[in-house]
Amino acid sequence: MIDSGFIIKTLPQVLSGLPATFRLVFISIVISTPLALLVAIVNMRSERIASKILGIYISFVRSVPVIIIIYLFYHLLPLVLQNALNSMGSQLNIYKLGDEFFGYIIFTIMSIPTLSEVFRSGLVSVDRLQMEASKSIGMTPFQAYIHVVLPQAVRNSLPVLCTFVTTQVKMSSLAFSMSIYDITGKAKMAASATFDFIECYLLIFIMYLIINISIEQIFKYWEKRMKPEVF
Repeated sequence: MIDSGFIIKTLPQVLSGLPATFRLVFISIVISTPLALLVAIVNMRSERIASKILGIYISFVRSVPVIIIIYLFYHLLPLVLQNALNSMGSQLNIYKLGDEFFGYIIFTIMSIPTLSEVFRSGLVSVDRLQMEASKSIGMTPFQAYIHVVLPQAVRNSLPVLCTFVTTQVKMSSLAFSMSIYDITGKAKMAASATFDFIECYLLIFIMYLIINISIEQIFKYWEKRMKPEVF
């Protein structure tokens, strides 16, 4: 039988993990967005050396399981940074930055390849004549990208972007492996005391379902608002 009392009792504790989940997803997306856009533009321009380097990085992230990347960078990154600071004579203790700080970096590293492909597909979907038309009325290439190309690329990419965001939310459940107490971490902590793991996973299931359905509805509304009017 399902212990509904455990679910009701544990719900406030699990909800307290929401801020950590939202911070991890939001901050990693904010940091990775400009970097992913830059990667997409570099790959589209076929810069040989840069494209090859980025190709190795993208292949690495795609090929290695997410949990392995998390464990590798979670243990390796602070060590490398601390040794670098020590070699420069710095007294800064990198470990005092906290687990969430490294979580942001690691999730950003994992987000960039997928998000760059989202941007690349969106940019490719915009007719090249749009750029030429923008230049013909006096816009610089930068202005054309910002005011003409990017808005259309974002609109065309919204369905895939929605999938990316919901995947990031689901992937944030692995943050517990970095001692970040998000939704999953809080629920597992509560279950470890009473061994009510079925109720624990059921509660996590419901929480992520509500979050991702809400995100899908937001993107549907956004897509509807950005849909060009046909006269």
